[in-house]
Amino acid sequence: MEPHLKILHTVAETVSRTLDVEEILKTALEALTHVTGHEIASVHLLATDGMTLELRADRGLSTAMREVNRRLTVGKGIIGGVAASGDTAVVHDVMGSPDLLRSAQAAVRRDRIRGFVCVPIHARGRMLGTLALGRQTANPFNEGEVALLEATAQQIAIALDNARLSSELVHAEKLSAVGELASGVAHEINNPLTTILGLAQLMLSRPDVPAPVRERIALIADEASRAATIVQNLLMFARHYPPERRPCSLADAVRRVVALKSYQLEQDKIQVTLELDESATVSADENQIQQVLLNLVQNAHQVMARRSGERTLTVRLRTRDRRVAIEVLDTGPGIAPHLLSRIFDPFFTTKEQGVGSGLGLSISQQIIERHQGEIRVDSQPGETSFEVLLPFQPTLMAKHA
Repeated sequence: MEPHLKILHTVAETVSRTLDVEEILKTALEALTHVTGHEIASVHLLATDGMTLELRADRGLSTAMREVNRRLTVGKGIIGGVAASGDTAVVHDVMGSPDLLRSAQAAVRRDRIRGFVCVPIHARGRMLGTLALGRQTANPFNEGEVALLEATAQQIAIALDNARLSSELVHAEKLSAVGELASGVAHEINNPLTTILGLAQLMLSRPDVPAPVRERIALIADEASRAATIVQNLLMFARHYPPERRPCSLADAVRRVVALKSYQLEQDKIQVTLELDESATVSADENQIQQVLLNLVQNAHQVMARRSGERTLTVRLRTRDRRVAIEVLDTGPGIAPHLLSRIFDPFFTTKEQGVGSGLGLSISQQIIERHQGEIRVDSQPGETSFEVLLPFQPTLMAKHA
């Protein structure tokens, strides 16, 4: 386990200090081949045409093997097949694989490559490329080695996404004031998150982990992955593409967010009441909707934790007027009337210094508007209500009835 942790730490450290994609890829491949002793390693990234994979970094490839791998077609060969399917491929005998490209057979035979494993590199449902390892020995790749490669690929994916989003920030005038802050925060948080995710994946690969513990580790891995996505939402203003929408159960999203916050809510003696319409399903980017819910629940928690008396968080979910309504209510002190018009402004906050950045509600409003919805606030002493309205989807509702 220790060599694996060394690799993850090395790559995570590089991801945290630089946006240079070439340096990140070089560091990842050097760590993988140096620590594990594998003869070859390569990274292919998807070209702008969406159908070609370009060799962007390699370690140990012969001249002939490098030429064969310089440009590959998605869907063809072992590496191209992984890019097309998004599934990991483990090959014990490359020469015997029916998926080996004919153009690669001579180079593989000359270099005596036998074992081979290739994993996808993807972020938020987008295929970015592949990461592969090969070796000359007959020993098959075990679950731990495959899990290590997948964890490293996840870190590379986060680095690539960070670099892309950072590049967008440079060209987005409306975010020039927050670009440096957002990038810095993303790096600082993603560093421990990627290590947590990698460790969790390695633990899940061990057959001796009891089922109850495995379930908890799987939850850690899921939440670490989702948290990495949440960090990227700090850069939401710079995005110029539509949300990745699919049928989303809002009741499930509410329960996941409340479960994530349950310990802190219990510690601050906040009672939680859920009134959920189970049929409320919309077409939405689930991670973005959960980020909105988390922001609203987090805000309610923070304002109630600062006051004495009744502390009740209520989340209601229902359908009305061809829209789905999510309402988050708290029994906090309320928001002064003259501040309500500024509540969604970037960096505006009614919280004390050091509590919150003032970006949560502004980002939430952007997310909801990109889903053709709206978010409202109503407040009076002793109660504040945030209401999110999303388009009602009759066909989706029928499927889940």
